[in-house]
Amino acid sequence: MKKVGIDFFTKVRFLSKLESFGKDLLFIETDTDMENNGYKQKLHKLDPAAGEDRIILDNGKRLNIDVLEDVILLKEPAEEGMSTRISVLGTDGTVTEKAVLPLGIGKIQTFNETSYLTTATVNMRCPDYFKLDKAGRDAYAQELKDNEDYIVLDEYPFFFNGAGFINGDRNNLFLLDRETFEPRRIGPATMDTESIAVNGDRVYFLGNDFDSFKGIYSDLYCYDAGTDELTKLYKNDREFYFKRIFFLDGKLYVMASVKALIDGSNIYEFRDGKLVMVKESEWMFFNSLGSDCKYGATKGMAPHGGLMYFLTTEKARTLLVTFNGKDLERVCSFRGSIDDFTFIGDDLYIISMQDMKLQEVYRVEDGKAVPVTSLNTALLEDTYVADPERYTIFNVHEVEGWALKPYGFDPDKKYPCILDIHGGPKSSYGEIFFHEMQLWASEGYFVIYCNPHCSDGYGNDFADYNEHYGSTDYGDIMKFVDRALELYPQIDPEKIGVTGGSYGGYMTNWIITHTDRFRCAASQRSISNRYADFFYSDYAFDCTYENGIPLDDAALKLFWDRSPIKFWDKAKTPTLFIHSTEDYRCPFPEALQLYTALKINGAETRICLYKGENHELSRSGKPTHRIRRLREITSWMDKYLKD
Repeated sequence: MKKVGIDFFTKVRFLSKLESFGKDLLFIETDTDMENNGYKQKLHKLDPAAGEDRIILDNGKRLNIDVLEDVILLKEPAEEGMSTRISVLGTDGTVTEKAVLPLGIGKIQTFNETSYLTTATVNMRCPDYFKLDKAGRDAYAQELKDNEDYIVLDEYPFFFNGAGFINGDRNNLFLLDRETFEPRRIGPATMDTESIAVNGDRVYFLGNDFDSFKGIYSDLYCYDAGTDELTKLYKNDREFYFKRIFFLDGKLYVMASVKALIDGSNIYEFRDGKLVMVKESEWMFFNSLGSDCKYGATKGMAPHGGLMYFLTTEKARTLLVTFNGKDLERVCSFRGSIDDFTFIGDDLYIISMQDMKLQEVYRVEDGKAVPVTSLNTALLEDTYVADPERYTIFNVHEVEGWALKPYGFDPDKKYPCILDIHGGPKSSYGEIFFHEMQLWASEGYFVIYCNPHCSDGYGNDFADYNEHYGSTDYGDIMKFVDRALELYPQIDPEKIGVTGGSYGGYMTNWIITHTDRFRCAASQRSISNRYADFFYSDYAFDCTYENGIPLDDAALKLFWDRSPIKFWDKAKTPTLFIHSTEDYRCPFPEALQLYTALKINGAETRICLYKGENHELSRSGKPTHRIRRLREITSWMDKYLKD
């Protein structure tokens, strides 16, 4: 039986963007492009009734498409800067250019008989760039070139992970003429547009209109195309954390939380100028099950048959649920993850990772998933895939987790072990294929992982991050390790390593400053100083307020008290740091602080910084960088855990 290798992910065919188009399914396949150290995508057209699957677009690039009722639109960067080429894509693969717009176009959707609706990024240095003639655009391009050596910041937020510096950027709402695609902006240039819902000739949206400081409390707006009027329907005076809006049976619904942004989303009806609670919920309504074998855009909700369908996470599984205007009902869930869904008639199709397999397209029949594709089947044939063995501990609440046994497991032998901690913290592990864990299992390690306090899928109290990070979660993880040693006496207690990324990196840092029970550690895209991180992370401001903490002395003291760097003198564990130079979620000085502390303490340490990468290194970074990351971590573990 073959082992899972370090470059296994480069052979995986990642599936995303599942849409129906007539009697056919459309979906995107993403493949690793080692020649160009990137990724390329193909568009499939699948006739599930006939069992015919063919590729209709394979241009060696990443694809950006929108599937409307009667047309497939292809969007590509144009040669001229900040412009988008829009083409109509035929199901026979023909590409017919329709327009080149001087805008970075977002998702296009149907609005009315004369217009499409979309969003586009504008910058406040030149918010009317799309109105300029060629000479004006050339002059602006030259101005940017003349100033390319300088970054000037005068707003908050000023950067965002994966997008770079966004100072001055706004996500404006636009109408596009159906024939000419000529754009017309809705509302002021200072408006940052979020969730959108259409009802007849009116566009409803969540928006944040700001000059230089963007808070997290959006307002509710309505644009009436008949009167060309924009109205603020609801001013959110720090009452709700708005998430999304949608229409059902002519009624406008708002998904929002009250206590904390990371709480589940209640569903409210907007009625007579007020938000009326319809359904209280502790679901977040997105798929938070992590895996490094996913890539590409998927949807979180879609209407069908008079119902609104949502993906959400519950106890380490993805659920598909419906809302009928009053109640939420479960449709289906499987051992694994549902990553996308759509309908042809009344037939439900999903992209899913099932039973420790990789992604495929399935048809759901009587609650069972029937495979429609077998794109990844051969990849796992005659390959060792460790099956997760579930166990739980109790520490204030029940915590579930899993163990993977090593390749060639012999109950009479001792094995090293790696504890892997997920990010988020509002994320979750589950019974799903995870390349890095399977790699380590193939390399002869026990791998253990759990969903400690703050994870998604277990309700608001469990997910409460307020004063539990570096506290309840730490207790959960330590008890989980203790239980693993009881259940699996084959684990050598003297040869356990710990790793994790993002929140998992923070917890790794917290662990090495509070215990020396681990032989080594690999801290990835981590946080060492929550006090400092609050002021320069792309999400720190939101995280503070999402947990109901005001920015006062008590809050800042809590940040410092829960900062691993405060306990720097206790850090002696040999630690590898993995970080990216363009990670704005957890900026790389966070790794440098604890790295320096370990050097001062005389501990063995190493840092590997990845140029040009961001917070998504392990999931969508350059393939050679992902391989190097896995090699760094595995070699570090081998050095200290394999004598």
